[in-house]
Amino acid sequence: MKSVIALLTDFGPLGGHYIASMKGVILKINPKVRIIDITHNISSFSIIEALYVIKTTYKHFPENTIFIIVIDPGVGSSREILAIKTKINHFFVGPDNGIFLNAISLDEISECVIVNNDNYFNKPVSKTFHGRDIMAPVGAHISNGITLNNFGPSFDPRDFIKFPIEYEIVPEKKVILCTIMYVDNFGNGITNIPIENNLIKGTSLTLGEKMLITLEFKNQKYEGKFVSYFASEALNSLVFLKGSTNYLEISINQGNASNVIGFKSGDIITIKL
Repeated sequence: MKSVIALLTDFGPLGGHYIASMKGVILKINPKVRIIDITHNISSFSIIEALYVIKTTYKHFPENTIFIIVIDPGVGSSREILAIKTKINHFFVGPDNGIFLNAISLDEISECVIVNNDNYFNKPVSKTFHGRDIMAPVGAHISNGITLNNFGPSFDPRDFIKFPIEYEIVPEKKVILCTIMYVDNFGNGITNIPIENNLIKGTSLTLGEKMLITLEFKNQKYEGKFVSYFASEALNSLVFLKGSTNYLEISINQGNASNVIGFKSGDIITIKL
């Protein structure tokens, strides 16, 4: 069975040999599989960055893609490693630490198991590198057509570990308490405010073109306009946009909003419309 395996880790630029060893384990099991690197530059231990990246990436991949997610601050502990299949045949292998509950809708999942059958592991199993010794080989065996029930017992997705992400709306005051999920290389801050046709999803709050928005963070206030593209305002202007992943983004036209305002992924901010 020919397939794609997509890797997501927080190993960073000095972890290339860790990534290579995972790929080596995969290719020993299935030499024909295609391996794609989503990114290995998730901030160390950042569940929130990982869940944002996988949530906004996986649906762009073809059927039978296997996503191996190794952001695993609990490696070696009693946390479970899970293998998941969706109704449209995407597969996920990774630790149950809050990523899955926030990244995959429960109604999309068709099968979920605890990975504990060591017949499919790379041995000896290191207590500090389950990405290489458990997740990579299990993903490779899935790419060879091994069904999930072979890896261990069923697991109810409703029991996924919860990872708290602040998101609270006060509609009558047009105030949203939200979280910065990701900061990209340009310093754009992606919030967890979902936008659909300029409407904040789940509310009646509309974002109109050139509407003034106030951001409050660390006792400071910043104002900018909601626009459809960066260059619609002057250079170095603060702007708010519906980003390519359909979340509200905080940006500075050809500047770095993260540096200017001081936010990072995981920070809680207040938006006033």
